[in-house]
Amino acid sequence: MVPDVIASAEMMLERWKMKEGKEIEVHEEFRILSSEVISRTAFGSSFKEGQHIFGMLNELMILSDRNTFKMSLPIISDLFKTKDEKDAIRLVQRIADSIMEMVKNRQEKVKNREVDGFGKDYLGLLLKAYHDEGHSMKISADQLVDECKTLYVAGQETTNTLLSWMILLLSIHQDWQEEARREVLRVFGPDKTPDSDGITRLKLVIILFCPFNFFILFS
Repeated sequence: MVPDVIASAEMMLERWKMKEGKEIEVHEEFRILSSEVISRTAFGSSFKEGQHIFGMLNELMILSDRNTFKMSLPIISDLFKTKDEKDAIRLVQRIADSIMEMVKNRQEKVKNREVDGFGKDYLGLLLKAYHDEGHSMKISADQLVDECKTLYVAGQETTNTLLSWMILLLSIHQDWQEEARREVLRVFGPDKTPDSDGITRLKLVIILFCPFNFFILFS
């Protein structure tokens, strides 16, 4: 997964270079980064489809937040739905259809022997469980769709929030920022692209990325 993560991070940094000297909305940038990483690592070649699903899930969350405190009356709410409710129902169906379309595409590749098994990414693992002949690990189509939606939402929100807070606190505590930068330069040098072996040697950076240690250090 490391090369995919690096590719997404490099794309983000290239965008930042074009904005040098200007203010950057890092929370939005990290939202895009986390969505790209999850799409690449969880769905492999289905990267574009993953991005499309992220967009629909974000729309669904906006609708949900907008109607959090609105009261609904039994029976009446079932008969007369608001525009937001109708839009939410359509989005839920479109998200399910898009995920099942990804599933069908992967199944076709397996059938045509274009991939080995169902693949080693998250979608491949879910498909193995979906096609499991036994009952202990088998999942239904609805469960498969729900698992994909959970990974999208939970994975993106937690990663995005952690990265945003890390950047904020490192900008305030610049001594820690300098220590982390020196460690990265010591391990990789000024020009080398990070790899999995080198990342395991980044002691301070790993400590900073651990949420519990992170908030203890800066509290």
